[in-house]
Amino acid sequence: MRLVNKFNEYELYEFESKSELEEYVEVNQSILINTNCVDKKKFYAIKIKTLDSTIIGIFGGLHGIEPSARIDRMENCILINIDEKIYCVDLKDCGMKWVKEFDSVVYEVMKASDLTFLVICELGVVSLNYKGEKQWEHTSDVITDFELDSKTLKLSTYEGEYSLLLDNGNII
Repeated sequence: MRLVNKFNEYELYEFESKSELEEYVEVNQSILINTNCVDKKKFYAIKIKTLDSTIIGIFGGLHGIEPSARIDRMENCILINIDEKIYCVDLKDCGMKWVKEFDSVVYEVMKASDLTFLVICELGVVSLNYKGEKQWEHTSDVITDFELDSKTLKLSTYEGEYSLLLDNGNII
């Protein structure tokens, strides 16, 4: 097990093998997500710093994008993205609240408001609420860069640059 990255609220670890991760999760009485991953080639764990030894094991494919997480204290959950999926895990009991799968690799999850967050994927953006319900969706060419401000999301694709309104996903 090696530390890959430290963030404000969690640490990301990578494991050498599937068996090493499974053993670590079992010993720490944790949960394991993305177990249905077809191409299990990467093995990660997220350790939440603010909770005593809360660890979430993660199987991943070879997309080259490490899992990332966003903790929302108001909703008492952690959103974890890996491959084409987002997992919402309850911080009280580490139970799975919901899982969403997308048509392309998830780059990042970004908070849009107190009620919604954005899922930035390779081929588009989806706005969800914390119950996992879709608010709006925008399909695009391959997203090469993005920038969030208070009311818009600026997207760069191979076709050009444009912005989306956060309220409804309309192009401006």
